Amino acid sequence: FAMSATLTAQETAQDQMAAMTEAISPDENHEVLQSFAGSWNHAIKFYPAPGAPAMDMTATSVAEITLGGRYLETEITGSFMGAPFEGREVMGYDKVKGKYFAVWHDNMSTGPVISWGSWDPATKTLTMEGTASEPISGNPEMKIRNTMQLMDDGSVHYENWGPGPGGESFKSMEIHSTREP
Repeated sequence: FAMSATLTAQETAQDQMAAMTEAISPDENHEVLQSFAGSWNHAIKFYPAPGAPAMDMTATSVAEITLGGRYLETEITGSFMGAPFEGREVMGYDKVKGKYFAVWHDNMSTGPVISWGSWDPATKTLTMEGTASEPISGNPEMKIRNTMQLMDDGSVHYENWGPGPGGESFKSMEIHSTREP
């Protein structure tokens, strides 16, 4: 009986290890992230309020796949209203939740933007929803939504929506990104 219990425990441990290895191994969802890796130039339009004229900015970034193909880590630099701008993002796919996620932070805030979403292969679009701390209103859970669409020419079009003064969602930012030659 003792030998039988030992074999059963070993088989259970092996099954658990195999399940864990599968759950932590990158898959086709992680391959989507590779489409966004590289060095990029960004043309940015920031809309401070609904109907307001856009503020144009430029930035550059480097995005690389890290930790064995599990994450896309991006560093972006530019300027915003004459001030230096720096931002960092970690994006990945959580196989347990079955969702993409992104954690963004920059030098224009003291809290992260955390979002979750899904990839639509038909439109080549990653749609994310999340929350951010909004320093002007003091809202610690401002709802945001953004999309990143991989265009046929290899460029990426990003749009961000957040709440306007009346609480209705409006497009607050557009970024068109092209790969550095």
